[in-house]
Amino acid sequence: MLPFLKSFLPKPKMRDLAALQQFLDGEAAHLAQRTIVDFARNELGSLSAQAFADPRFQAKLAVSRWDGFASTLADMIVLTHACLQAAGTPRDKLDTRLGDLYAAILSSHPVPQHRPQGWDADIAALRARLAARTDGPASPQTYAQATGAMVFGTLPFAPRDPVENRMVLCNAFAFGLIAFNDRLRRLLVAPVVRDELVATTP
Repeated sequence: MLPFLKSFLPKPKMRDLAALQQFLDGEAAHLAQRTIVDFARNELGSLSAQAFADPRFQAKLAVSRWDGFASTLADMIVLTHACLQAAGTPRDKLDTRLGDLYAAILSSHPVPQHRPQGWDADIAALRARLAARTDGPASPQTYAQATGAMVFGTLPFAPRDPVENRMVLCNAFAFGLIAFNDRLRRLLVAPVVRDELVATTP
C-alpha cells in the first residue's frame, strides 16, 4: 500500500546533479522494465506465466531489459541535454558532463552477463550523439522509435505480427518518454543545475 500511496505524493524538485542522476536512473529503469515486461506478458498471453517461470527465458529477457535500460537512459540524457541547453548551459560543458553522467549511472549497476565488455561502446555513442545534436527542442517520439525497434530485435520470442507489434512497442516507449520529458521540465530547476555544471570541473 505504501508504494502505491507514494506515487501520488508530489515529486521533489531537482536542484543538483546528484538529484538529477538519481532521477534519470530511476526513470530509465522503470520505463524500460515496465514496457518490456508488459509487452512480453501481453504478447505471450496464457503462456506468459510458464515463460516467466523459466530461468532460460528470464536470462534471454534480461538482454532486452538491460539493453533497453541503456538505450532509454541515453534518450533521457539527450532530453535533459535539450532542457539544460535551453537554460543557457555552455554546450561544451554540457556535452562533457552529461556524457559523464551517463557513464556514472551505467557503472553504478552490475555488469550484465551478456555485456562482459561493459558499456564503453554505448557511452562513446552517447557522447557522439550529444556532440551532433542540433540546437532546439528534442523529439521523444523519434528517439522512442529507435529504442523500441532495437529492443524488439532482442526479444526472446517471435511476435505474432512483427510489423504491428514493433509499432506497439515503439509507441509504448514513446508515451513513456513524452511523460518523462514533461516531468523533467516540471521538476528540474534548470538554472541551478546549470550553475553547478558551469562551476564544477569534470
